[in-house]
Amino acid sequence: MVNLEQAIDDWSRVIGREAVIIEKEAIIAAQTATFATTQRVPVIVRPANRIQVQKILKIANRHRVPIYAVSKGKNWGLGSRVPVKDNCVLMALDRLNRIVEYDEKLAYITVEPGVTFRQAAEFLQAQESSLFLSVIGGHPDSSLIGNALERGDGIGPYGDRLAHSCSMEIVLPDGEVIHPGFGRYKASKVSKINRWGVGPHMDGLFSQSNLGIVTQMTFWLMARPKNFQSFLFTIRDLNHLQSALGTLRGLQAQGVIRGNSLAIWNVHKMVASERQFPWSLTCDTTPLPLDELKGLKSPWGKCEWIGVGALYSASPEHGRADRRIIRKSLRRHVERILFLDGRKVRLINSFERPLSWITGTNIGDVTRSLYSESVFLGFPTERSTRSTYWRKRSPIPENMNPDRDGCGVIWLCPILPFNSAHLTKAIGIVGEKAYGHGFEPQIAFICPSERAIYMFPSIVYDRMVPGEDERAMLCHDSMLQRMMEEGYFPYRLGIQSMASLPVGWDSHDKLVRRIKGLLDPHHILAPGRYAFGENAGVAREKALLKVVGRYEHPR
Repeated sequence: MVNLEQAIDDWSRVIGREAVIIEKEAIIAAQTATFATTQRVPVIVRPANRIQVQKILKIANRHRVPIYAVSKGKNWGLGSRVPVKDNCVLMALDRLNRIVEYDEKLAYITVEPGVTFRQAAEFLQAQESSLFLSVIGGHPDSSLIGNALERGDGIGPYGDRLAHSCSMEIVLPDGEVIHPGFGRYKASKVSKINRWGVGPHMDGLFSQSNLGIVTQMTFWLMARPKNFQSFLFTIRDLNHLQSALGTLRGLQAQGVIRGNSLAIWNVHKMVASERQFPWSLTCDTTPLPLDELKGLKSPWGKCEWIGVGALYSASPEHGRADRRIIRKSLRRHVERILFLDGRKVRLINSFERPLSWITGTNIGDVTRSLYSESVFLGFPTERSTRSTYWRKRSPIPENMNPDRDGCGVIWLCPILPFNSAHLTKAIGIVGEKAYGHGFEPQIAFICPSERAIYMFPSIVYDRMVPGEDERAMLCHDSMLQRMMEEGYFPYRLGIQSMASLPVGWDSHDKLVRRIKGLLDPHHILAPGRYAFGENAGVAREKALLKVVGRYEHPR
């Protein structure tokens, strides 16, 4: 029988009363995401170290109280801090914020889950390091470990963060600790530089799972290139994007453009990162039609797609050769292409004021974000977070917090074959479902390899408008169901999608449940999180089909 009251007393004794939070305001904030949720959080516990994490879990097991762990809670669009299931105690790991180890020569950094991208980047700058960490396009105060365990995507050649990490420290649901790989041998000198160790490889069990809490993790750092360039190109329409895709895949296969060093946004997504909805232009009606969107003053002109990428070269000569290859390869497919290196940035900045007036964009911000303080070189940015305020009528605050400010954001994360036919079909689905439910189809995609495309459609709205929460979730459910019917399954799930996937045809889901039962027999840790089969996926499918049938054309 669950005994929450006794658990609270026991936690207060072992971690301190001030670290056991029951105040109403904090609880309401923890229950708030960028879409409607009903899950209740009875209490928040904030351990200060791994030993306290162990004690919290042992007490939770004793009293059968479910625990849901988060790092910084900025999983905006995918659930923020809200647990998948109702009445889970929230374990906030933000106080575990130490940079445990750093090695300049062997190029790695070991951190706890409260360490953010901003903190790590500033630390490396303070060390005058020649290395950089692959960062995300999301908020700089997000957790490295939290992002990695969700298999989130970084920017640049080390963007597959989980593939460039090792040496986890993991607290199991019963409070025991393991160090997979060579970390289980105290005498090992290679646990921070080798992913595999010896014997069965376990790291993957603890990403996108509810099998343990990672309290330390090592990330590999990349050396700053001798020659760095970024480039930006515009594509007129979907037909030209289709023709460009094969060329881009070839450039990636040849290694000219390296994995996760290329991203393409549609004009809806790009404009939303620069400004808010033009209410006066549309006479307060939504969604914003593409023709009117393309008429806004913008450096992107009349183009529907904008690509950004980076070149990491061993020398200026190497960089010039790569630039020639890309320019020659893409010139038939793009409207224009601009390369930025040190010389070009100095020239542009000398004309910053008139260029900013002509384009309607702060040119200094553009050159900083693409070159001198580029995300491609490990400088995190808040620019993408601005897009969450797209439909808000109030100005974007300096201290952005989409949960607090009622920003509506729901993400999907389908993975597609690197093929123009598949991409075209997926873009069509997003456009049909978004416009059909009254939203703009904001789309971004990145190319982690020459084989796959990660697509990121987002539904952005104002949660303060009555009925928008319901309509946005119906749009999400309809879009997700249609994607899965075409075979484009999500590679990452938000709490809104945990029960949406169908039951697997083989014994995979059964194996996951068997492992969960062995490690967590009382189902204490994060119930419902990536718990395939546990959530009755078939019932969820039927519910989705019912929703799609009754709400295909709301306007």
